[in-house]
Amino acid sequence: MIDLSLLRTFLAVYEAGSVTGAANRLSVTQPSVSYGLGRLRRQLADPLFVRTRGGMVATERATELYQVFRRSIADIDAVSGDQAFDPATSEKQFRLCLSDLGEFSFLSAILGRLGREAPTVALDVVPMDIAQVQGWLQRGEVDAAVASVVIPGLRRHTVISRDRYVCVLPADRAGAGDVVHAVGERPRLSVQEFESLRHVVIDEAAGHRQVDATLDEAGLTRRTVVRLRHFSVLPNLMHDSDIAAVMPLVAAEHFEREFPVVIRELPVEGPTFDVSLYWNEATSASASARWFLDLLTEALVLRRPQGLPGAAERGTTG
Repeated sequence: MIDLSLLRTFLAVYEAGSVTGAANRLSVTQPSVSYGLGRLRRQLADPLFVRTRGGMVATERATELYQVFRRSIADIDAVSGDQAFDPATSEKQFRLCLSDLGEFSFLSAILGRLGREAPTVALDVVPMDIAQVQGWLQRGEVDAAVASVVIPGLRRHTVISRDRYVCVLPADRAGAGDVVHAVGERPRLSVQEFESLRHVVIDEAAGHRQVDATLDEAGLTRRTVVRLRHFSVLPNLMHDSDIAAVMPLVAAEHFEREFPVVIRELPVEGPTFDVSLYWNEATSASASARWFLDLLTEALVLRRPQGLPGAAERGTTG
């Protein structure tokens, strides 16, 4: 039988990528981690990790064992750790990964719910990096993430809303699109108008790569004058310039209410996309984790804007 402490040592090394990082996570000395890793190597008859210039790289056997050990530890912690979890008195910290638009659109509802149900619980918001978030969730470095693109390798998610892309431009450019037949209550830009605009483009790391796919399929090009990692600075930029941006409708409507900007439909019909709450089943078995996921789902579904398709019922896909 493998000692439980050795499993925790294995997970810490795997997730930290170094003996030093594992020791810091476990609040033990580096020699203690090395000793525990040596015992585990002998028991499993595998080196488990190979030291490289970039850190400790897991062997194929270690990669296979990781999900097994992570799920086992999560199940043990769920039974022994926080069955008596009381959100009203807990001081636990949860980590949620959001893009800057996610912060803008969702954080107020989440904090309002936390304030009412768990006033001493802390929330650490981790900036979205779509290339890293899968690993963060699988290693338990974040408890949940809200994303508008599919995060591969994660079977557990709930659709909380659906959105689509529009073009936002300064209010003094409001004439753009007026000569084109309106869609609903908003005018649609012509292809010529759209391509004549000076555009801000948001880096794909923010999780909005569908924009480029939609425009490419339609054969549309953007005259890009600046590339940013965040949407949140757009209203201030638009206030002092003539730039435009393609962004999700929900956030665009927030901007339109608070800043001198206007919304125009894209020259082509773009598909709607799901905004989903993701988590990792292997690290979310505890009572506190389940409570946090329920709170997020309820808070985000209740704040769903009108005029867009509703969220899916609480559940999973895979």
